[in-house]
Amino acid sequence: MLDDGTIIPTTSPYASPAVLCRKKNGLPLDDPEAYRFAIDYRKLNAITRYPRYPLPIIDDLITNIPHTEIMSSLDLRSGYFQMGVDPKDIHKTAFVTKNGTFAFTRRPFGLSGAAPNFQRAIEMILKPVLGRFTHCYMDDVIISSPSFERHVEHLREVFRLLQEAGLTLNREKCHFAREQLRYLGLVINKEGVKTDEEKVKAIIEMKPPKTAKQVAKFLGMTGWYQKFIKNYADMCEPLYGLKRKNSKFRLSESAQKTFDRIKKAHTEAPVLQLPDFSQAFELYTDASSVGVGAVLTQNNRPIAFASRTLNRAERNYSVTERECLAVIWALNKYRTYFGSLPVKLITDHAALTKLTNGKNLSSRMIRWTLKLANFNVKWEHRPGTQN
Repeated sequence: MLDDGTIIPTTSPYASPAVLCRKKNGLPLDDPEAYRFAIDYRKLNAITRYPRYPLPIIDDLITNIPHTEIMSSLDLRSGYFQMGVDPKDIHKTAFVTKNGTFAFTRRPFGLSGAAPNFQRAIEMILKPVLGRFTHCYMDDVIISSPSFERHVEHLREVFRLLQEAGLTLNREKCHFAREQLRYLGLVINKEGVKTDEEKVKAIIEMKPPKTAKQVAKFLGMTGWYQKFIKNYADMCEPLYGLKRKNSKFRLSESAQKTFDRIKKAHTEAPVLQLPDFSQAFELYTDASSVGVGAVLTQNNRPIAFASRTLNRAERNYSVTERECLAVIWALNKYRTYFGSLPVKLITDHAALTKLTNGKNLSSRMIRWTLKLANFNVKWEHRPGTQN
């Protein structure tokens, strides 16, 4: 029932209640593999202090994959259970069952520090190859190489490091020497990054929401792929209003059209190009009465779309201020791509190209103009029909 997680009897006063959680929805209820053993560690987590360690940002991880010609993905078997618990802390993991009180000798699920400490341990183990041809997010490891021969060498080196650390892999979830690979909900190949058809299918099959909670669930699922969809935030505006508290839920005609439109946008999502940091970037920005949006491109191919809605104060800005807000927001969002390198900024608002020579600017516009000095921007105006 506990896979590789060893448990021992104990009389610890820290014992927490144990529960069974569904593991996979596709398995029948009478299948032992359909459940995962979990402990309610909320009281323990409230008094636990542990070293902070950040999890990787998935977009940054995907962006920095050096080669996509030949790829493999590795999955650690029962990842947390391959990490031991400090002997002096074993009694703190205790849990109560109808058959007695027990404690874990391997790291269990539910501890607040489990995820960051697990990520830290994996990065320490793979440190010699990490960032070169290997990247990892928790127990998911991806290895990419420019050729099959080099890929075999890279795999051997990674296997050696995992073997020395005593870690084992889940063979069924490992994929080797692929030209196209599913990784972290995305599909990666030499053309770029695209959406996973299986996850998009789950979105398409969702029924119209009947409660605010179902709206939030739908937006949470679709938000994962928002970087593939132009003006996603503007598109979702009618649905955001349905999540407001203390308001009667009613799916209006416009909200229903938005629901269907978002589904359709996922089926038409483009393949995003992986960035080439040796070439110049182009950044398109635009603003509407409800939101701002941007598209980062290279060689006329999109790298990522981004958008957000305006708050109540920002919706009172003038047209020029909203367009300038879109520029500042987009530059800050994508600054990790171009840094101090030149970036061509393309806008359909001609007044922005003359900010440095502008007169009678508001205090807000002056502050934004000073922030623009931190970037190497080359302006280009294109009318709305051509932008």
